Amino acid sequence: MPKERILVVDDEKNIVSSLYGILSDEGYDVSSAEDGLEALERIQNDPPDLVLLDIWIPGMDGIEVLRTIKTYQKELPVLIMSGHASIDTAVRATKLGAIDFVEKPFSLDQITQAVANGLKEGKGIPKQSGVDFADKMDRILRFQMMIDVKKGVKNASKNSRPILLIGDKGTGKELVAQTIHRQSKQNDRPFIKLNCAVRRMQDIQAQLFCSTKKNGDSSQNLPGTKEKAVFLSNIESLSKGLQEKLALALKNQTVKKNDTILDFLPIRIFASTSKNLETLVKKGQLNKDLYDIFAKDTIQIPSLREHSEAIPELIENYFESWEKNGNPKPTIKEDAIKTLCNYDWPGNIKELKEVLEQIWLPGTGNKIINLQDLPPYIRVSNFSDSENKAEIKPKNGKKKSLNQRTLKRSVVLCGSGLHSGIKTGLILQPLPAGSGIVFGDITTGETIQAKLNNVQSTNYSTCLQKGLVSIATIEHIMAVLHMYRITNLLIKIGDEAPVMDGSAKDFCQLIEDGGFEDQDDFYEELIVDKTYIFGSPDSGKPYISIEPSDTFCASYHMDYPAPIGVQDYTYEFFGSESFKAEIAPARTFGFLEDVAQLTKMGFACGGKLDNFILLGDKKVLNTELRFHDEFARHKILDIIGDFYLLGKPIRGKIKAFKSGHTENVGLMKQIQTSLC
Repeated sequence: MPKERILVVDDEKNIVSSLYGILSDEGYDVSSAEDGLEALERIQNDPPDLVLLDIWIPGMDGIEVLRTIKTYQKELPVLIMSGHASIDTAVRATKLGAIDFVEKPFSLDQITQAVANGLKEGKGIPKQSGVDFADKMDRILRFQMMIDVKKGVKNASKNSRPILLIGDKGTGKELVAQTIHRQSKQNDRPFIKLNCAVRRMQDIQAQLFCSTKKNGDSSQNLPGTKEKAVFLSNIESLSKGLQEKLALALKNQTVKKNDTILDFLPIRIFASTSKNLETLVKKGQLNKDLYDIFAKDTIQIPSLREHSEAIPELIENYFESWEKNGNPKPTIKEDAIKTLCNYDWPGNIKELKEVLEQIWLPGTGNKIINLQDLPPYIRVSNFSDSENKAEIKPKNGKKKSLNQRTLKRSVVLCGSGLHSGIKTGLILQPLPAGSGIVFGDITTGETIQAKLNNVQSTNYSTCLQKGLVSIATIEHIMAVLHMYRITNLLIKIGDEAPVMDGSAKDFCQLIEDGGFEDQDDFYEELIVDKTYIFGSPDSGKPYISIEPSDTFCASYHMDYPAPIGVQDYTYEFFGSESFKAEIAPARTFGFLEDVAQLTKMGFACGGKLDNFILLGDKKVLNTELRFHDEFARHKILDIIGDFYLLGKPIRGKIKAFKSGHTENVGLMKQIQTSLC
């Protein structure tokens, strides 16, 4: 008969040695692990019959290890031991599934009896019923993914090599990078976060490269300092020139600029992405040398849906953090936990955190979280009977009801107006369901609804006016709200929305920073029922049309003088991420001769060289294009923004030829007359 196997998890060598001698004499097969990660790896590869687990171990504390074991290996008995733990710790361990709690120092009889009882009790733990081989293997693979991440963090913290973090949006790539930095020897250095999709390349370069003279003159006061770690999110958005320079620098660690200057890198560089970088390398969109450098050290972070068993543990950790800050810890009902585990979590851990913040507000006196406290879209996702689904889907089968949405918190953005040139900004504030999109004058407090009836002008931008209130250049922020399905929001603003870099990507980041809150009321998309046309397709003049479609789709054809020429682009909505990647970065553009005329007319006074694409002499004068068809994409951005003035997200296929804001408004008036 094989010996029963005991795994001792403790970093005190004398304790391990004593336990090895005592338990071996009792006829057990004893092995040991010094930290929690090593213990989890051993359990994953060859599960023992019982685990003797110390509370205070390096890396992961015993409570975290216990939670993980009980998430993936519920049937494995765990005996907790500690030399300086409280009654509260013992209670927590027992609630998490520990079979007993033994205080150090313990006697020979005490530990042998506890182990014998634990093994006996472990045999009585009911095995999971109805779990087939595929389910079991799936659970094992998820456990392995979690261990791989923790192992990657542990190994990465022991060196300072560049490291790449790969995972879907919201999986916690930044958190993993911060954890590695915190556990490293350089944890006293600053941790600088740079989003390559949003930050200016000049700013990123200044942070990455520190210039100093060969003779060793100090460069402590320069913007780029070597004594820091830098986290580059969305690494694929780094400009080609900066990609090449960074790759060369990482190869050599210094880059010679001239006879007297050297560029030094930070102490460590972290990079993250949610894209397939191998594909981008093949397409020539990512520097191969840079990819090869980062590919040597990578951590793949699984999505939350790939390890849903960990959701109860994550929720427990979240509420414990609240408790440590002096807030009461709530009780969450089993049906609510089950529903949260069944939800798909497209936003991953970031979305889970936002939902928990939404359903639990300390200070309200509420101590219990019930199923009805969860956001409606999560409750609806768990419905299985057709009667409940019918509440959100009308009988005609064509329209579906979706939750109205606002932001979780207020956010602020500053910049300059494209046409006024005046320093401006906007404040986004949540509004109750049914409020709609509302612009407010930041000075007077007067408000105006973002509706087609309030459009006052379409000369070079879309302008709203009601009474004395006038708001210009709203199309970019409206496009973002349209594609992110924000239905209720107050936008406090001056006379004009800030232009930023001429695109909508900063607005995407802004509302993501605000977080999303789905509301109890619903809305229905505006579904196009027939073809509508403004202008004549046969005249060669600008026109725009829309026809029925299963999705939102927009195609734009343009025929301009060089360097634009003939361009076509088609965008189909597959969620906000597709908009953020394909359309939001496309910038405003103008010809040199037109800019001069617009300035005389009082427009484009804020048109600087870094907030739009300047064209002249049959070439782009001031920047590199983000897409070869960036001009057509920007026209689609304007269309998306204008069409949200109908008050609802629209479903239909738009076809546009050389059209602008005037044609957009003309077509929308036809749709409004017929459908609204």
